[in-house]
Amino acid sequence: MAQGNKMRTTLTRLFTFVLIIAACVLVLSGDTAAQCALCRSSVPQALAKNLNIAVIVLLAPPVTIFSAIFYIAFKNRKG
Repeated sequence: MAQGNKMRTTLTRLFTFVLIIAACVLVLSGDTAAQCALCRSSVPQALAKNLNIAVIVLLAPPVTIFSAIFYIAFKNRKG
């Protein structure tokens, strides 16, 4: 049982580290160019920032779903 607690602690530390790194990347990234070349040329400059935010917002649910599935699969693995 001690090995299971040690693995859980290691996994928790790894997950916390990944979250901290992800938060730092998001906060420190500044202006990200999330648009493709076609969108950038066809959208007026005033709407470009909102489009970037929209692209990032639309990226959040698939990443969250994938992370949840990966977490559940990892938690319930055999062996």
